[in-house]
Amino acid sequence: MNNSSKVKYRQGASFLLATLGRRAERAWAALLTEQGITTAQFTAMAALAEGERTQNEVAMVTAVDPRNIGATIKKLTAVGWVQARSNPTDARSRLLCLTPAGQQWWDAVQPALRQGRDSFFQGLTHRELTNLEELLGKLESAQSDKATNGPSHRR
Repeated sequence: MNNSSKVKYRQGASFLLATLGRRAERAWAALLTEQGITTAQFTAMAALAEGERTQNEVAMVTAVDPRNIGATIKKLTAVGWVQARSNPTDARSRLLCLTPAGQQWWDAVQPALRQGRDSFFQGLTHRELTNLEELLGKLESAQSDKATNGPSHRR
């Protein structure tokens, strides 16, 4: 086999996404630690900043195992950033939302998040970042659909 027929893993999308994902995760974790919150807590807050959701919905949109999201929600509730109320359409679940204190924290952290984002993506123009986000969103949506619906075909 000659060198030209070998797969160049370091240049492939999967390798690059995995490598950059680890770097992004470390950068976000450091930034969030400065803000006094864990990555898991932040992703739950981000999901709830979009609106009221059940605990299972928070787990689904954040790609966290539903069995693991409970401790995160419990901590956010304990610090007064998240509250729960009865779900009028399903007595087995509760609806979660940000409290006024949680919304205030969310609003206050936005400048630091923008600065961290700008720093991490400084090698891209605004248009390139927009294109990247569109493409990653498309991939995430497809993977989310696959995870939710299972395989599209059976053997």
